[in-house]
Amino acid sequence: MDALSITYIRRGNLEAKARKYREAFEDYTASLLPRLSGVEMTLEFVAFYRYQLLSYLKAKPVFTLSLPEGDMISDLIADAYKSFLDAVDSSPFNITGEGRKNLLESVKIVFPWHNDTEGLPENI
Repeated sequence: MDALSITYIRRGNLEAKARKYREAFEDYTASLLPRLSGVEMTLEFVAFYRYQLLSYLKAKPVFTLSLPEGDMISDLIADAYKSFLDAVDSSPFNITGEGRKNLLESVKIVFPWHNDTEGLPENI
């Protein structure tokens, strides 16, 4: 494992435990983004990544991350972004600007621990 990534994750966890959530989030992002491969680091992707990672962290019971958990969540976010790009590329419409931003913000990733029962029959 990358020593710098481990350092950022550990520091982020200490900051999260001290309720310094903004600092923790920045450390998590600094740790995890450089570890991603197979996705171009555009401003759009980085903004999407940050938005999704923050959504994940805010929904968790605790604001801490392990490096393997962060890598898994990063992969889910990257896969969702690639799916979004494929959908936009295959769309007959020219999706740009504010419309594209709104669509990106509407992407919902069901993270592994979420209890997402939307669409399930009521008797389950």
